[in-house]
Amino acid sequence: MRVALFGGTFDPPHRGHVALVRLARERLSLDRILVAPVAAQPLKQDASSASFADRLAMTRLAFAGERAAEISLLDAPRSDKASNYTIDTLATLQRQLSPGDALYCILGADSFLTIAKWHRSAELLTTCDFIVGARPGFDLGCAEAALPDGVSAKPLHSALHNTQLLELTGERGKKTRLYLLTDLAEHASATQVRAALRGETGTERLLSPAVEQYIRAHHLYTASIE
Repeated sequence: MRVALFGGTFDPPHRGHVALVRLARERLSLDRILVAPVAAQPLKQDASSASFADRLAMTRLAFAGERAAEISLLDAPRSDKASNYTIDTLATLQRQLSPGDALYCILGADSFLTIAKWHRSAELLTTCDFIVGARPGFDLGCAEAALPDGVSAKPLHSALHNTQLLELTGERGKKTRLYLLTDLAEHASATQVRAALRGETGTERLLSPAVEQYIRAHHLYTASIE
C-alpha cells in the first residue's frame, strides 16, 4: 500500500490543497492520503490563525468525497502542548504501517522552500520519499537550492508524465526520492485566500463553497464577512 502524509496549517484549506492531493494520488498511485491539520506549526508560532477545531472542521469540508483522502489527527494538539514536528509525525505513521507499505510526504513548493529550517531537516528528508507540487518558476534547481546541509541531490530520469525526479542522499548514504509535480493547476495560497475574504478579490476560484460558508458562518479571518 502507498500511504502519504499531507500536513499543514490549512488556514484555511483551499482549492490548491485539494488539487495537490488529487494530483499526487493520480501521479503516484497513492492508496491513502492522510490530511493532517497541525496544531502548533513551529515556523508559524506568531501567525494569527483560526483555532485547531475550526481548521479541522474546514479541512473535513474541503476534502469531503475526495478519493483516498482521510482527515487525520496525527498532528492534533499534544497533551504536553509541545510543537508538532513532521519528522515525529512520520515516525508515528511509519509504526502504524505494514513492512511492505511505502510512505510519502506531500508538500507544496512554498513549504519546501523553507525545508532547511524544519526540525532535523536533513534526517527528515531521508525518512521517506517526498512529493512536491510545483508553482510557476519552481523547478529542480529551486528544490536543490532549498536542501539543508547534509543532503545531496542527483537528478534522475522520470518515467512519470510531467514529473521531475531527484535522488536525495543523506547521512550514512541513506537515499530517498523527491517527485516534483510540474503540472499543478491550482496555485492558491492561504495569504491570497485571507486577502480575498477581506474583499480584495473574489473567492470563487480559491475556496470550496462549503469552506467559504463555514468561514462566513463563524466570522473567521475578518470581523466583517457578511
